[in-house]
Amino acid sequence: MQKTYALFDFDGTLIQGDSILLFCRYAWHKGLLGRRKAVFLLWTALLYGLRLCSSVSAKESVFSFLDGKSTAEVEAISLDFVNTVLVPRLRPQGLQTIARHREAGHETLLVSASSYFYLKLLKDRLAVTDLVCTRLDVNENGVFEGRVCGENCRGIQKPLRLAEYLAAKGDRLDYESSFAYGDSRSDLPMLRLCGHKVAVNPKRSLWRALRKLNGAERVRWSEPIRP
Repeated sequence: MQKTYALFDFDGTLIQGDSILLFCRYAWHKGLLGRRKAVFLLWTALLYGLRLCSSVSAKESVFSFLDGKSTAEVEAISLDFVNTVLVPRLRPQGLQTIARHREAGHETLLVSASSYFYLKLLKDRLAVTDLVCTRLDVNENGVFEGRVCGENCRGIQKPLRLAEYLAAKGDRLDYESSFAYGDSRSDLPMLRLCGHKVAVNPKRSLWRALRKLNGAERVRWSEPIRP
């Protein structure tokens, strides 16, 4: 069945900044990261920035401090992180835009490279239909292992993962009526899937590439007022 979809990136679009870095900072302040582990994560970030390690390897290194914890422990940590760090950062215009699409009867999806284990706790708060995100392994005993399942949901992987999701549902995305929202050039493959391509507070490289395409627009979403 052909349907109208609204696709939303998360980091840099619905919030300012990178939720993975925010999670690391949260873990440091909560005492979940020792000094040696924090130095290792900084080194990993440097290697990734220099393109000397893959995004999958970097992500597995970042979340390795959770290895061996039960799913209940990880969920408790994630819930506190979501409520204290992510929810206060949600951009009001982003929430309003999701609500408008939902009221119009559109399918709303969060399509993100960030990890499902904490973004799933935002599903009800965002009131999105579903999430297409990077997933990490949990073994048969319910213990978190931190290995990325498949590929990082970034760049070209976004439309590939979306195609798998639509095929499983038996849906087809209506190009002309569908919307996609992103902030960086890595969102471009996802934005190209929709007739309405919305650059949210875009990085210059994205807007340079996007403004040449039909249906492209640029919007500015403000930050929430936080105590």
